[in-house]
Amino acid sequence: MRKDRLSAARLAGALVATGLSIGGAAAQDWNPFDQLNSSGSRQRPAERPRDSQPAPQTDSDDIVRPMGDLSGSAVERGDLTPVMAPDGSGLPYELWQGLNVATLEQLIAEIEIPPRSPALHKLWLRLITSNMPPPEGGTTDQQFLALRLEILYRSGLLQDASRLLASQSASDPIVAILSARNEIGLGDKDRGCASAKAGGVAPSQMPKPIRMDAALISGYCAAVAGDAAGAGLAAEMAREEGVKDGPGLAALDAFSVGAKPQTDADHAVTLIDYRLIVAAGGAVEGKHLRKHATPALLAALALDMEAPQAERLSAAEAAAEVNAITPDQLADIYRAQGAGESVLSDAAGSDTPVRRANLFNAAEHEHTPQKKVRLIRAFLDDAHRAGFYLTALRMVAPASDGIVAAPEIGWYAETGIEVALASGNYAKARDWVQFGTSAGPGANLDHWLALIDIAEGAKGRENELQAVEDLAVRGRLDANLLHRLATVLDALEYNVPIPLWEAASKTPQPAGGHLPETGVLTELQDAAKKRQFGRTVLLAMKTLGPNGAEGAHMIALGDSIRALRRAGLEDDAHSLGFEALFAGWPRSISN
Repeated sequence: MRKDRLSAARLAGALVATGLSIGGAAAQDWNPFDQLNSSGSRQRPAERPRDSQPAPQTDSDDIVRPMGDLSGSAVERGDLTPVMAPDGSGLPYELWQGLNVATLEQLIAEIEIPPRSPALHKLWLRLITSNMPPPEGGTTDQQFLALRLEILYRSGLLQDASRLLASQSASDPIVAILSARNEIGLGDKDRGCASAKAGGVAPSQMPKPIRMDAALISGYCAAVAGDAAGAGLAAEMAREEGVKDGPGLAALDAFSVGAKPQTDADHAVTLIDYRLIVAAGGAVEGKHLRKHATPALLAALALDMEAPQAERLSAAEAAAEVNAITPDQLADIYRAQGAGESVLSDAAGSDTPVRRANLFNAAEHEHTPQKKVRLIRAFLDDAHRAGFYLTALRMVAPASDGIVAAPEIGWYAETGIEVALASGNYAKARDWVQFGTSAGPGANLDHWLALIDIAEGAKGRENELQAVEDLAVRGRLDANLLHRLATVLDALEYNVPIPLWEAASKTPQPAGGHLPETGVLTELQDAAKKRQFGRTVLLAMKTLGPNGAEGAHMIALGDSIRALRRAGLEDDAHSLGFEALFAGWPRSISN
């Protein structure tokens, strides 16, 4: 689907001074569509990869010797309790310890933005929206500021970027161009073009990536003003600055000769591309948007109150798939659609965003329990086919939590478990397990208790693994889930039942999934040992790969969970374990 791997590092470093090199690459080599593939080779789980690089030696700075200690003993910095930030993020004050700006830029360039893993995305948001002191190694704090702005922009967090830009000097030409780009992205053309005008003509000594953006913004403002000649001139300037041919430049070319732009069916569409196409009188089909739009564009369209409703719904669902908007935001967009009586029947309509919006709204407003649970289940089935099942479960939590368990809706118990579990209401999930198991013979749902414990972080309840152990012994768990379960339990330091280990050992170990390149696992372990929180999170994202815990190799999964726990991120480690198991967990219902 859309792959918007961030090369923001190169842009951010270039913002400080002309000719500044970023991670060893000159500023003029920056390409917003850089895609780095670090999938690495596949190895059998039994053969743990040995990194060719030796384990990093402990720097003297990482040893703290207590005053008055004459014995020569030392306390490792990682053993000390970190000072936590006062901003409520749950992160330490020294968030970026162990990273300088250049290393941070390089790591950011090598990971998927925003992360597809819901668990890592939650961590990622806390990381990039925190107000902790920046890493060391930048010429000024402006370098880190620029990196944050680019990350926020490409993650679709344009409103967060606006708040950050508002605290900067509007007279700075670089800030003016970035503000103009952000405002245009949000659909505020008047304010965006005013910011661009206030910044003046981009000086020749300005970093090349900014001059490229400035040329495209100039073309956009010419197009909205009806200036065909100005749009053509801006297109020429953009090419001179190094902008590659794409939908945005094609739109300027078309507008300059009085034609409507045509969208290349196989070309990615960025947020600035889309605004240029619309300004030039063109349009992008919904199917093309869903397949080729960047997360920033999807988020901007989803939150644009003036966008056509069908386009907005389609963009919102696609944005939810890549974590560019939250479940609550998608729910609000659905509510703005309103309930349609024509699609309240399970059989009516087809697989469309409008149908899902109507089902969601109808489920929220329905008061009869039997009808309400049927509507919830119909919406969830549609969302599962559309690719955002976990998001949909969290969306329907308010509607599901108000349902009182009764024999006539006994079949809904497992759905109730899923909804409560996905939304973090573990007590409610256990209530549904108890109700479902007592509903009648053959309706045992006790195996869900193990997954609830993993998600909640509850320990000392090894007896609740009994139901899963029984399923494993009876061959009811497929090989992939068996090994994933054993890996997660071991990484979280649960007492894994011997029969479960034995059942796993009798099946071939899955060899698929993402493994990072040599050296990354060693770096991850080193960062976690030193409790370098930001570095640990970024390396975990790199280790798990573009599809998160669900698509990671067993070794990558286990090492990532252990690293988060060692770094002090226990709750996030449990969330990662839940994510790795949830999709494949045994169900009696069909979704």
